Amino acid sequence: MLYRLGLLCLLVLVGCTVAGTTSPIASPVSNIPPPTIAITNVVPTAVPTLQLPTVVPTLLSTSTPPAPTPTPIPPTPLPQPVVLAPTYPEEILFLRGGSLVAIDPSSNQERVLANNVRDVAIDLTGRHLAVASNQTINLIDRSSGSVQTLVSGKIAYGLSWAPDGLTLAYAAAPQPPTLPFDWMQWSNWCATATVYLIDLPTLNELTIGSGCDPVFASDGRRLAFATSPSIQPGSLNFPGQNNAIRLVNRAGANAWNLATANGSPGSGYLVYRPAWLPDAKMVAYQRFLGYQALVDLNLTMITDSSGGTENPTLIGTGWLRPPAFSPDGQYVASVEYNFSDPRGFSGYDIWEFALVQLKGQRSEILPSGNLNLFGTVVAQLPRITSAAWSPQGDSLVVLTPENWNATADPNDPLHSVTTPGELWRLSTKGLPQKMVTNNVDYASPLIWAPEDLVTAQIGLATIRYPAYWQFAPVTNNGELVATGNGRFIGRRTVANSALLNGSTWMQTVSDWISVAQADPPYQLPDGSYLVTFSGQAAGSAISGVARFNANTIIISYAPVSAWPNEQAWGIGLAFAAQ
Repeated sequence: MLYRLGLLCLLVLVGCTVAGTTSPIASPVSNIPPPTIAITNVVPTAVPTLQLPTVVPTLLSTSTPPAPTPTPIPPTPLPQPVVLAPTYPEEILFLRGGSLVAIDPSSNQERVLANNVRDVAIDLTGRHLAVASNQTINLIDRSSGSVQTLVSGKIAYGLSWAPDGLTLAYAAAPQPPTLPFDWMQWSNWCATATVYLIDLPTLNELTIGSGCDPVFASDGRRLAFATSPSIQPGSLNFPGQNNAIRLVNRAGANAWNLATANGSPGSGYLVYRPAWLPDAKMVAYQRFLGYQALVDLNLTMITDSSGGTENPTLIGTGWLRPPAFSPDGQYVASVEYNFSDPRGFSGYDIWEFALVQLKGQRSEILPSGNLNLFGTVVAQLPRITSAAWSPQGDSLVVLTPENWNATADPNDPLHSVTTPGELWRLSTKGLPQKMVTNNVDYASPLIWAPEDLVTAQIGLATIRYPAYWQFAPVTNNGELVATGNGRFIGRRTVANSALLNGSTWMQTVSDWISVAQADPPYQLPDGSYLVTFSGQAAGSAISGVARFNANTIIISYAPVSAWPNEQAWGIGLAFAAQ
C-alpha cells in the first residue's frame, strides 16, 4: 500500500518537473531503491498564430451576370436635297423689231429670247416657251435658253399649252396670217388653217380638224377652237360666214359644237377666239354680228362648257382680241380693234380697252334694242392694243402709243400711227400706275410670265415650288414635300407597283390626304396617270390631283374653295415634279 502511494506521488512529481530538468528525483523512502526512469526532454510544438485577412472577400453569385449595356449607335441621317434658287424673276414678254424680249418690271433688266417671232405661248409653270417663227415651232427653256425644234415645215399661229406641259396645240396654214386681225384677215387665215396637237414626250402629232384659235381648258382634258368659215357672204371676196366654237377631247374624239353662227341677225356671221375661264367650266368667245349702226359690232359671250344659255358681257366694235380673264376668274379684260371706224381714224386711235368685273348686271343699247349684260364695267381706256394679267392678278400690263395720256379725249386723232409704243402697268381698277418700257412693236402680243420656281432634288427625284413656300425636311427616302398657304406638292417613291393604280393609289398617301371622291384616272403622253380628287388634309377640305406611274406618286392640292381657279397651276406643279 505504501509502495503504491509512493509511486503515485512520484508520478505527480514527475508531471510537475520543470521542462529541461535531467537530474533524478530522490525517493522519500530511503529503503526502497527508486526505479530508474528515463525522461526525454519534450519541446512543446508552438501554436501557429491565425492571420486574419485585411479585406473581406466578395461572395461570388451563383446567377448569370447581366449583359453589358451597348453604346447606342446614332441613326444615319437621311440625305437632304439640293435646293436650287430661282434663276429668273417675273418678266413681261413682248416683241421689239420682231424679236421676243423679256423685261423684269422690278429692275427693268431686259434680255432677248428669240428672233423673227410670229406668236408665242408659255406653259403654266413659266419654264418653257413655244415660239412660232418662219416655218417652225421651237421650244425654248426660259432658264437655260436652250432651243429644241418641235415642228418644222408649217406656218403656225395660235399656240396653246395643256396645263401639264406635255401637249401643245396650234393652227397652221399655207400662208402666214396678216396681223392684226380684222374680219377679212382672220377669215382668210382660218378658212385655210388646220388645228394640230403635238405631244412633247414622243413628238407624235394629231390632226384635230379645219379651223384656228385652239385653246386648252385648265383641266387639260378638252380643247376649244373655231372651225373654218364655210360660206362667202354676198358682195364679199372672202369666206367670212358660218362656223362654230367646237369642243373636243384630248384624243380628238367626242367633238361637238358649243356655239354656232350662220349669218342671221341673231347669231351673227362668225364665232371666234374662244377662251376658257380658270375653272374650266365656262367658255368665253367673241360673236361677230357685222355692220350695224355705222360700225361692226361684236358680243363677248360666256356660256357653260356643257352647253346652256349664252351670257353676253361686253359689246365691242370692229374685231376683238381673245377675252383675258384674271387668275381668280373675277375680271375679264377685252381689247377691240375698230377697223371699220366711221370717223376714218387709224393706228392707235381705233383701239380701246375695257375691264369688266363679273358681278352684277347692266343694260346697254344695240340697234335691235336694249341688251342685258353680265358684269360691271370697271374701266374703259382708249388707244390700248394689248393687255395681259400679272401672275397674281393684282395688276395688268397694256400696250399704248408713246406719250400716252389715259384721260385724253378718245375722239381726237392723237395717235393715228403704227409706230412702236409703250408698256404701262394698270391697277385692277384700270388706273395707270407707271410706264414700264418703250419701243414695243405696234399691237405686239403680251405675256406676263411668272418667276422661276425653287427646285429641290435628291438624285433623280425632284419637286418644284414657289419661293415663298416652305420645304419640309426629308423624313423618308424618296420623299419630297413643300407647302404654302394651304397648297401642297409632294413626291414619294413606292416600292410596290401594285399599289399605284386607279383603286389603290390613295393608300400610298394616306398620311398626306384622306380621299373622299376621285375621278377615274386617265393616261397622259408620258405614260403617267392623272386623277382628280377631293378630300381632307390637315383637317381642311382640299381638292387636287394625283399623278402616278409604276413607282412614283405626286400629289398637288389646294383648299377646296381655291382649287377651281388654281387647278391648272396645280396640275402644272404635279408635272414639274419628277
